[in-house]
Amino acid sequence: MGVKEKAEQGREIQLKTFGFSFNEKGVVILTFLYNIKISRILKENLFKKLHGRFLHITDIHPDDLYREGNSIDSVCHYPIANNGNNDGEGIDYNHWDWAPKFGKPMSGCDSPIILMESTISWIKENLKDEIDFIIWTGDNMRHDNDRNHPRLESAIFDMNQLLTTNFYSQICKDQKNNNPRDLEIGLIPSIGNNDVFPHNVFAIGPTLQTREFYKMWHWLIPEEQQKLFDRYGSFMREVIPGKLAVISINTLYMFKANPLADNCMKPSEPGYQLLIWLGYVLEELRQRGMKVWLSGHVPPLSKNLEASCFHKFTLWTHEYRDIIIGGLYGHMNMDHFVPLDGTESRDFLVNIYNKDYDPFINVQDTDLPFLIQGSKPKGKEMYMEQIRSNIYKKVAKKLSPKRRKRKGKLPKTAKDLQYKYSIVNVAGSVIPTFNPSMRVWEYNITGLEQFEISNSIEYEPWDKFFSKVEQIIEEEIGMEVGLDSVSKDDKTIPRKMPKNMELGPAYEPQLFSPMKFIQYYADLDKINKDYYQCVRDGMTEEQAVEKAFKYEIEYTSEDSEPFKGRSLFVHDYMEIAAELGTNDEQWKPFLHKVFGATDYRDE
Repeated sequence: MGVKEKAEQGREIQLKTFGFSFNEKGVVILTFLYNIKISRILKENLFKKLHGRFLHITDIHPDDLYREGNSIDSVCHYPIANNGNNDGEGIDYNHWDWAPKFGKPMSGCDSPIILMESTISWIKENLKDEIDFIIWTGDNMRHDNDRNHPRLESAIFDMNQLLTTNFYSQICKDQKNNNPRDLEIGLIPSIGNNDVFPHNVFAIGPTLQTREFYKMWHWLIPEEQQKLFDRYGSFMREVIPGKLAVISINTLYMFKANPLADNCMKPSEPGYQLLIWLGYVLEELRQRGMKVWLSGHVPPLSKNLEASCFHKFTLWTHEYRDIIIGGLYGHMNMDHFVPLDGTESRDFLVNIYNKDYDPFINVQDTDLPFLIQGSKPKGKEMYMEQIRSNIYKKVAKKLSPKRRKRKGKLPKTAKDLQYKYSIVNVAGSVIPTFNPSMRVWEYNITGLEQFEISNSIEYEPWDKFFSKVEQIIEEEIGMEVGLDSVSKDDKTIPRKMPKNMELGPAYEPQLFSPMKFIQYYADLDKINKDYYQCVRDGMTEEQAVEKAFKYEIEYTSEDSEPFKGRSLFVHDYMEIAAELGTNDEQWKPFLHKVFGATDYRDE
């Protein structure tokens, strides 16, 4: 029996660890040296055609209490009061307080179930056959904004299970194979701050919550990572075996709003332990010659993460710029990007080790108002103005010829300085904070369109590697790292990237470099209008939904400013940031994209 036949039967098989080369037809030949037990995650991808695209979707926030025709002012949970009566008689969808079928942008209501279902159906019909995997960055439950109906932990688990089942059955399942671990399209989920109870509060595992998530996602998480997921809610998945991985990071362990995670300075802290885990995984991927996308719910920005966690995490992305392609996050419901300077983070960490560090310094942080929960946008324009002033304009100054002239140095280009930076991509959301949106990324797969298996690189099996990581972290927990100096044994601070390492796919054109993205959005005002017209024309509700609902292209990186005419390398993002920081004419249309094709402004 051939290898492929064994894999399709779902048996444990023996294969040799692989590298790759090309045959005369340009097809990749996977080569092996010694036998290891191959995981199901690997088996499912060995014979898969690649498209060079993947989907990032986030913050669906389905609300089973949303009712069409209810009052928007009551978060769409209760009927509209009409002239002192509560029956709402005589009020229709044209009324400002009427909750429409698919939700209303900027209203403060979460997603109606029909929006969730229609979104997944649209992906199934329009994207399923064109993507390799899906990165799904959490928040799969309504906000806790109704005192009469407080969220229950069981309801949070149920809604997450419902979404997981929908993704699996409609999009990811291999219809030719009954084994749930054998997927047609890989799915990499992460835990959002509204996926836990109470919201934002998440303890280090094992806990009921980590175990429930593993029960829901066990077919998505490699079996050898079960114990580590049960502890940290994070995992790594190979989406192209031996070549490309995605790391799902539980960002709640670094989140300012999580009262059970103070900082990342002590081995007893969950964020400290998470960073040890991340460091070992990144180093192993580097040793294997693999590249990786980072993903998680809360964007790793100074507004969101405790200071020591923010700078340590930023430093890891900086020192592993040879393998990290980028970071994809959700939570903020705004489509934007943030360049982060890793060299500044190393300077910060040196300073805090050389003086007393107050882990509670952020309690009075002026950024905390941005952590207020709810789907109605507040202060978003002010936040973007801060990004413009504190980050985009700062990049512009570094690239300014005048600045270099004053210092008597030759001008620096973005390409000269890109090695300092990494890019945080923050996605628009499905929840109608603005218009629902999602993004398809295209990446370079030249030479990897199809796989063949053949028979030179020797690697340790993943189960042995993760077993060692478990042991190392357990030993580290019992140690306390002093703050008087930077300890060489502090595994949460990475060593500098070796000088012989070349910049990775985020910086130079190569295999897996991002090439383009397509931003999709659902124009809810138009969709609702079309739906009610279809109903008036005599269609059934099901027919009207099918006719009216669709996502369409909002813009692409190829044909829309400020991305038009550029690639998606770090130096391109730096140039775009510099232009946005100084060009008022570009700023306003950029905000239109940030705010989901709406004209939102702070009140």
